Amino acid sequence: MRLRIERDEKLPKLAWFARIDVAAKTTDVEVGPFVEVDPAAAPKWVVAGMWTGDFVAGDFHRAEALFGSGLRLDDDGVHVVPASTTVDRCVYARDGGVWYASNSLVVLLGRLGARIDLRFDHRNWGESMALGVFNYVRQFQVVHPRIPTMSQLIFESLRVGPAGEPSFHFRDRPRTFADYADYVGQFGAVLEHLHGNATSPARKKPMRSVTSASRGYDSGAVTAFVTRLEQGLPSWTAKRSNTRIPRLLQGVMNADVADDDGSEIATQLGATPRYLDLELSKVPLELEAWCWAAAQISPELVFHSMLTDADAHDVPTIFWAGHVGDGAWERQLGEMGLSGQVVRGAQSGYALIEARVRYGVVEASVPYLFMRSVAAINRVSRSDELKPWQLDSDYDRPIPRRLLEERGVPREAFGFGKKAVAQDYESPQGEALRAAFFDQTQWNEVTEQLYRGVNLGLYFAQRATDFVKARGDRGKLVSKARRFGKRALAGVADLQRQTFFFTTHLLAEQYSKG
Repeated sequence: MRLRIERDEKLPKLAWFARIDVAAKTTDVEVGPFVEVDPAAAPKWVVAGMWTGDFVAGDFHRAEALFGSGLRLDDDGVHVVPASTTVDRCVYARDGGVWYASNSLVVLLGRLGARIDLRFDHRNWGESMALGVFNYVRQFQVVHPRIPTMSQLIFESLRVGPAGEPSFHFRDRPRTFADYADYVGQFGAVLEHLHGNATSPARKKPMRSVTSASRGYDSGAVTAFVTRLEQGLPSWTAKRSNTRIPRLLQGVMNADVADDDGSEIATQLGATPRYLDLELSKVPLELEAWCWAAAQISPELVFHSMLTDADAHDVPTIFWAGHVGDGAWERQLGEMGLSGQVVRGAQSGYALIEARVRYGVVEASVPYLFMRSVAAINRVSRSDELKPWQLDSDYDRPIPRRLLEERGVPREAFGFGKKAVAQDYESPQGEALRAAFFDQTQWNEVTEQLYRGVNLGLYFAQRATDFVKARGDRGKLVSKARRFGKRALAGVADLQRQTFFFTTHLLAEQYSKG
């Protein structure tokens, strides 16, 4: 098998697209401007990310952890390698003896001249990353003369063997921890290794770093680790959470659910706080479209200013994030949480997949490190050694609490209420994309508002019931969160599906080759 590489400056910054022809023994790969390419005379790999291994060796297909994605040619076949998380993916399709793979759904659709099939509810596979590494929905329906379905690849690697036979592989390895210091030591060592790979002078474009900060546990803990490697880096935060709970009801709850400003925490840890712009009306059409194009789920538009900032740099940006911190560090985990299947309660992070590829951002949610050995992490969280940092509440993460308090962050400053900043949307929010959407679909502002009103009524009716049953307990309210309204109306009309369809195909047309 030979690997032939072509750089296309018009592709999204971190995008790659591969055509694997088993019979011809060739793999042709097109790469965007930020994708790193094996410098050898006979190249073996392309990569859009960082991993726990030597950069020059390009051995990410065997690495314990990879953030980003890549394609590697080896003696046993062609390896398509997604991130070691469930908030990233690769996508692929098969046409007879030819395989096609990419780290961008938009690019794969465009290059193959395919379209998402609007007749199906695509929320099922979009939300399924939360079901874990064994149970996520792999296939989704498309419209194409010969290819009825495409597949997503999450956490596990795909190997296309010499005869075209597929196989799937996990790359993680078991971990054990003697105590808190051992866990933090192993965790910090892997982060140092990842950071060294990302900033290797052998790269054409060594990567820059940013983090996020809030008044929860996870982003602050990640920032605490990363600032040991790089002081002064930007840390994005929001002044308020996404709560829709009226102020009157907030007053009787057992936690402040509105204030999510993590700027003081970021400063204490040695980062430079920057505020996310929560105003969405002026978000550019293309940027918002990329945020919608990942799947039929709500986009995380609140991060548009971070994406704009990343786009202004001529090197990739690592976003050191805290996704799955609840699954890694929560003290009260049930049987499923301790199983190593990486089951989550929400899809946060996944919605930015396409936008990250376009604007040059590599997601590095490092709480995923050792997550398949989560039972060993949890034994540390529940140990007598960490009792001084255990709150015995529904929101209790003693590992990040000790980490932050020992870095000088006051106990009362964080970790007393589960919060988030992303909102739940079903249609475009920026003026530019809204105008195009209403002009080119059957929807208008009247039908949109009617649809939203019904959904909101269903949502508040259920949440009011939950509030009474939970007696205002924020932790119990979060665990009872439902999105049944959109599913109830999907058989009649599905505004979110139409928005996903519209934006994905609007962008895919840019990458069509006729």
